[in-house]
This record gives sequence, C-alpha cells and structure tokens, in this order.
Amino acid sequence: MRNMARATHGLLQLTRAGRSRLVVGAALCALLWPSAAAGVAPFTDQDVVIVGAGAAGLYAAYTLENLGYDVLVVEARAEHGGRLGSVMLGDVRTENGAEELYGSVNNFVFDDIKALYGTSAQVRIYRGNATQDQLISMDGGNTCWSETGNCYLDDDIDDYWTFYNDVWNHDNDPTDQLVSTYLTNVWGVGPTHRAYHLYEAGAPAGEYGTTVERLGLRSLSREGNAWTLSSNLYGLAPVGYRDALDALYFNQVLPKVIYNSPITAIDTSGPKPVAIDGNGVYHYAQAIIVTVSVGVLQAEMIDFIPDLPGTKVAAYNTIGMGHGMKISLRFTSSFWNVSKMMDVLTEGPAAQCWNPGKYQPGTTSHVLTCFIMGRNSEFMEALPDDAARIAQVLSDLDLIFGGQASPAYAEGVVNNWTADAYIRGSYSFPAPGTRPGGTTMREILAQPVGASLYFAGEATHNTAPSTVPGALQSGERAGGEAHAQMGGPPAPGTPATDFSASAESGPSPLDVTFTDLSAPAATGWTWDFGDGQSSNAQNPTHQYAADGTYSVSLTASNGSGTHTRVLPMLITVPEASSAAMLAYGAIGLGLLGKRRMGRTGRKRR
Repeated sequence: MRNMARATHGLLQLTRAGRSRLVVGAALCALLWPSAAAGVAPFTDQDVVIVGAGAAGLYAAYTLENLGYDVLVVEARAEHGGRLGSVMLGDVRTENGAEELYGSVNNFVFDDIKALYGTSAQVRIYRGNATQDQLISMDGGNTCWSETGNCYLDDDIDDYWTFYNDVWNHDNDPTDQLVSTYLTNVWGVGPTHRAYHLYEAGAPAGEYGTTVERLGLRSLSREGNAWTLSSNLYGLAPVGYRDALDALYFNQVLPKVIYNSPITAIDTSGPKPVAIDGNGVYHYAQAIIVTVSVGVLQAEMIDFIPDLPGTKVAAYNTIGMGHGMKISLRFTSSFWNVSKMMDVLTEGPAAQCWNPGKYQPGTTSHVLTCFIMGRNSEFMEALPDDAARIAQVLSDLDLIFGGQASPAYAEGVVNNWTADAYIRGSYSFPAPGTRPGGTTMREILAQPVGASLYFAGEATHNTAPSTVPGALQSGERAGGEAHAQMGGPPAPGTPATDFSASAESGPSPLDVTFTDLSAPAATGWTWDFGDGQSSNAQNPTHQYAADGTYSVSLTASNGSGTHTRVLPMLITVPEASSAAMLAYGAIGLGLLGKRRMGRTGRKRR
C-alpha cells in the first residue's frame, strides 16, 4: 500500500508541474500494468513447417509444395544450403562443403544434373590412373605414387590398403570395438606408428569425417555393406553443387524460407503443433519436419515438448558427428604434378588435399583443397585463427614439395563446419552402437513421433548417410510420411479459420467474447481458451478467473474440411497486485480531476 501511494503521489506531483492527465494515464499504465498491452505474439500458420533449409529441408519443402501443401522453411542461418556452398579462387570454384557427386545408381540427382547441364557436366574423379593418381607422404616428406609408382613396396602402405578391404568383414563381430583398438591390437598400428596418418587422413577416418578413435568397427562394416550409392565419384564442372540443386529444385521453394530464425522449441502437446524461433515468432502447422544436424540435436538446442522418446534421444546421441573443416588455397604456380596428381595424403593436420581443377577443364588457376577431419580438425580448431590454420597447411605442403608451397601462396579460404553454431560438425558417422542387431540408430532417428513430428537429414538415411543424395532422399521420405498422415492439402472450401476477441487484457475476472471470422463459413466450432476450458459455440463468451497469459485456438469445420488457428499469448490477465495498482491509479486520476475542478472554481470566485 505504501509503494502504491508513493507511485500515485509522484504522478500527482507531475500534474502540479503542468503535465496533462493524458501523460499521467499513460505513465500509470506503463508503470503499474506493463504487460497489459502485450497483445498477440507474432505467428505464422502453414500446412507444414520445416526446420532447417539444408538439402533435406528444402527437398522436403519441394516435395510437399508439389503435392499442393503450403509450406514454410525456418532457417537459423543467414543462407540456405546447410553444408553446401562454393566460392571462387581465381577461375577455380572450390566447394566449402559437400563436393563429391555419386553415379546414377539409386541417385536421381545424377540424372537430373545430366539432363539440365549435359553429359559432360559431371567429371569422373579418383579414377586411380596415370592422370588421377594419389601421392602419399611418409617419413618426413618422402613420397610415392599409389597407382603408377612404387608405394606397393612399402609394407606399411600395403597394410593400409589391405586394412581398408578388411574393415568390411566385421558385420558379425561379437562387439562393436573402436577401429583404433582393432588397428592397434591386430595390426600393430597405434598413434606413433609411421603410417598412422594414412588411416586418419584417408580411409576410413577421413572418408567418414572423423577419427579411427571414434569409429565403431562393426557399425562401420555394416554401414559399408548396406551402402546403396555408386562407388563412382564425380566433380561438377559448370556450376557449384548448391547452384545446381537450386536450379533443379530449391529455387521453387526459396521464397518460402525465412532466415536468421533458429528454432528453440517445438511443442506438439497443444491444439496445433508449433515451432517457436529465437525471435519469439510462433510457427503453427499440421506437421513439423525437423532436419537439423545430429550436432544440433546432441547440443539440445531445441526444447521438444513433450520430451522426445528415450529411444530417439539415445539414437542421436549414439550416432557420431565428426569435427571437420575444408581449407582451399590458391597459388601463383603449380608446384605439384598437375597432369598426374588427383590428391595427396600429407603427414600433418592438412590431411588430404586434392586438385579441384581436375574436374574443371579449362581453368588456369592453381588451387588445392584440403579435407581435414577428426583429430586433424580438432588440432586446426585449436589454432588461434585462420591465418595460423593456413600456415599449418602450407607447412605440411612445404614438407612434401620441397618448400615450394609457402612462396607460391596467394590466398585462401577456411570453412570450419564445427564452429558453425547451427551445424556443429562435418557429417554423421557410425560410432559404436550405431548399427546393433535389428533396427539401426539411423532408422530410429528417422521415425516420426506421433502424427505431427517428422525427422529428416543425412543422418537419418540408413543406406546413404553423410551424402547429399541421402539428405535429399530423407527429405522426400519425411515429406511423404507427413503427406500420408495428413491425407492431402486442405480441400477447396475448407474454412480459413480466423477470429477476434472483444478484449485482450484486463484484471480478473475478465469476460471476453470471441467472434468467429472464418471464411468460407464454418458449420462446427471447437474453442480452446488456453485455461483448460473449451466451447463448441460459434461466438462464445468466456471468463478468465486467474491471472496469466493465454493462447486461444479455434478449430472451424464444414463439409469440405477442418482448420485450426491459434493466436498465441492472446489474452493477458495481470496479477492481482497489478490490477490493484491500476485501480489505485484510476482513483488517483479521479482525485486529480476533483482537485482541478476545485481550483477552477476558486478562480471563478
């Protein structure tokens, strides 16, 4: 009471200094009832909301829009494509993310690119011949050629090749031991071995975006044997990978993407599923498709309400997410054998570097791209800045090429996917337990939750994980699952539900009349007032007895279909103390009016 009296008294003193009653009233509202004018929260309302504008999310949107659905894609970052994108270094295009294309087996992208850009657009790479050979560095810069040289004379290199063929023979192992454990105990190759860098930079660790110290041997074997894509790899000559996918599919749905809107919560417990972004916008839909990376799921960046099933949480926490970056460098001249070298396995954290000019005929710039995964990436991440990372790559190349790399360096680009807060790694890999007997963790991660929550992304693909084709196919699958559940987009004549409220705020008890504004006209109504009460009247009046903020929904139906509209945070009933303050403020204004009348009367006398 003393505090309220002081507040009223202070405002009365303002009027004595010449302020108007309008200012006093506004000040009272702002001071005593700050939440009263909050109003309905910003929201969107679509058939389907897709979380993430990477390859999986955009292809899910493409699939659903072609079926007639109204979709919205909500992206956390400022650009689309996820781990796709390219930059130019001179006249050579370098891919910051996914780069390798797969042949036509179980891969519709290959044929679609061929149809759009021609048969020469996809250039075969890693052929293992005289024009696409691999250079291997050992023992401080001693090199040999894999295919056309004498690497086979080195027993440790020969063991490396043999080991790669052996890892696919462990489907029936009794345990899912780490590859590093098997490598040390059976093959005698530990971290200090002269050939250890081959397994880390090349296969299997680098190939799977991680380190042998995190790969599960049995899961790796089963994943490799379940693989359904072609073993033939290609580079895309005329345009960037994302550019091609934009032209083929994504441009159609890019107008449906909103950016810089990280989803922080997904609630499927209410009258209509909603994904809430970090800007406070509520995105309502019949179905929500989550396509974020395993790294984002593992970081618990999205609050799922209700909690996800324990089996799904265990699935995304079991599947690995590797550390990874790519560093591309342009040089003033080629110090490597341009006509021969496809790639080089270095002895340092630069790992594996290749020549993207091999699949871009006619280019004249001298560029190498280094693919740095697992422990090598972690080493690079610990360096103070990109300049230090580039210096490390140059040092590794200098060791191999007689000190020629550093003097020829012109410019470079570092893309650290692990440091991206909304990607948090390279791509998924088979950690121990990823493929137990029966249902795999990838299959569990892909399963819908209830009738409105779906999952896609490269990590959910069981036979082509960690690839762009796998991501696209997972988006198509999730879109198809949502379509099967919804049964099709709203039929013509279905109400576009809308309504108004006679009041949006006030002290309790607050009586609010809701008016149905749906068109075409509805014949059935189901109201949810947000306080546990409901009504089937067309234009009901409801009393809010307790303080709080309430979201209100109306499900309107007619012979054509049903549609639900939710107005989030529509009704605000302040705490009783705030209402009392408002009452005291009103009394203060009334007293003020009487004083002003009295003063006017005295002047007349």
